[in-house]
Amino acid sequence: MDSLQKILGSRKIAQAPDEIKQIQDYVKRRYNSACKVKVQRGALIVSVPSSGLAATLHLERQLMVDKLKISEKLVIRTGG
Repeated sequence: MDSLQKILGSRKIAQAPDEIKQIQDYVKRRYNSACKVKVQRGALIVSVPSSGLAATLHLERQLMVDKLKISEKLVIRTGG
């Protein structure tokens, strides 16, 4: 039987602190609005305070992925 450390050590854990900071800086610089970003199940969840900003970010999602070199799935939500 494998030890717990060996099992947990072999799991892929998302390493995204740099991406989180990049997304927060991008939204702050471009839209002058704060956002919350978290990693959940291999996806980056971006929560913004207004539905208008969320809709705009949805339209720009591919641009953000390309510009910031995001490797995980990017999900944008209202209610941050």
